[in-house]
Amino acid sequence: MTPRPTTPPAECAGFVAVSVHLTGFDEFTLRSTGMVRLYHDTTIEQVGRAAVGRFLGDLAAAGDDPGRITDPVSLDIARAITHLWYLGVWPRLARATHTALGRETANTAFVVSPQAWSEGLVWRALGGHAPGARPPGFGTWAAPPPAPHPHPEPTGARP
Repeated sequence: MTPRPTTPPAECAGFVAVSVHLTGFDEFTLRSTGMVRLYHDTTIEQVGRAAVGRFLGDLAAAGDDPGRITDPVSLDIARAITHLWYLGVWPRLARATHTALGRETANTAFVVSPQAWSEGLVWRALGGHAPGARPPGFGTWAAPPPAPHPHPEPTGARP
C-alpha cells in the first residue's frame, strides 16, 4: 500500500481559497481540519474536473460571492462543497445536476471518512466537539462551556 502524501498538491490551495468563500472560515481553520486533500479529491471524483472548472469560473464571475452564482449546476456544486466541509458528508446532488454532469458515479450521500465527522465545521461553528469523538476532559462538565467563536463574515458577503 502506497502512503498518501501529507502535503496537499498546489491545486488544493485554490480549493482552500474557494472553500474560504463558501464556508466563511479562514484558511488556517480549514487546513487545521486535515481534510483539505480528501475534500478536494472527493469533489473532483464526484463532479469531475470540467464541472469544477466551470464552477470556479462562475464563482469568479460572481465576484467570489457564492450567493450571486446563477448557474444551477454551479450552485449545487457550491452547496455540496459547503455541505462537505460542515458535515463531512458528500450530499446527494440535485437530479438535474447529476444528469447535467453526466457522471457515472452513483448519486448518493456518503461520509467521506471517519475523521470527517469529528472535523466537520459544524462543531466549530457551535463552539463544541463531535459527540463521542473528542472528550473535553475530566471534570469539564462542571464548568460552563466557552463562548462560541464569532463566525467570520464571508469575504464576498453582500450588505
